[in-house]
Amino acid sequence: MKVMTFNIQHCLDYKAQKIDLSLFSDYLREQKVDICGLNEVRGAGSWEGYTDQTNALGDSLGCNRFFGEAIKVVGTNPYGNAFLTKYPVKSAEVVHIPDPDERSEDVHYEHRCAIKAVLSIEGQDLLLVVCHMGLAKSECRNAVETVCSIVDSTDLPCIVMGDFNHTKESGMLDFLFERLSDTDDTAEKKGIFTFPSYAPREKIDYILYRGLVCKECRVLEKVVSDHYPIVAELSLP
Repeated sequence: MKVMTFNIQHCLDYKAQKIDLSLFSDYLREQKVDICGLNEVRGAGSWEGYTDQTNALGDSLGCNRFFGEAIKVVGTNPYGNAFLTKYPVKSAEVVHIPDPDERSEDVHYEHRCAIKAVLSIEGQDLLLVVCHMGLAKSECRNAVETVCSIVDSTDLPCIVMGDFNHTKESGMLDFLFERLSDTDDTAEKKGIFTFPSYAPREKIDYILYRGLVCKECRVLEKVVSDHYPIVAELSLP
């Protein structure tokens, strides 16, 4: 199966600096992915530019989809994560990540969530987790703890993907790497950065897995959003 993680920055064409749903749907169609996790997705709201992006992309690609709302911007405009897939979705839910008790770091704080879903792959259930972690270390710790609890709750093969906002070298993601393998370990070109796409300097986007075989992983070095997407070829053993 071909799997992608992509922070789409609400379908903003980085070069043109305008929302362009057709650009992103065409780009995803070109990649022919079977499962695609998306971060920074907008839902239908009261502000201009807040449309149902998940269903628009899903309809264009002819696939199943799920939107996981993390917040409503100024109370009326949904914003969060999503996934698209050609596989049947047996269940999908939003798991909210606890906010830290204190906000003492000099970074932007934002309430975050993860999507927990079970897909049916060739008669086998697969756990899919899509997450966008916070910039603050305290937010990231809560996100890692939340995702680890989801992963630990089942023996199913699983894929965990998203924009984690921290590098592997930071140590913030160690508990995840204790449980899951990084598709990047199989990449032919190591150490390819994903952010920012126009001048890449760090890798903060990941596809992690357990109970699967990774055949290939690569970063798509084309400026569409402000992140590069990652694509991996995974299969059941």
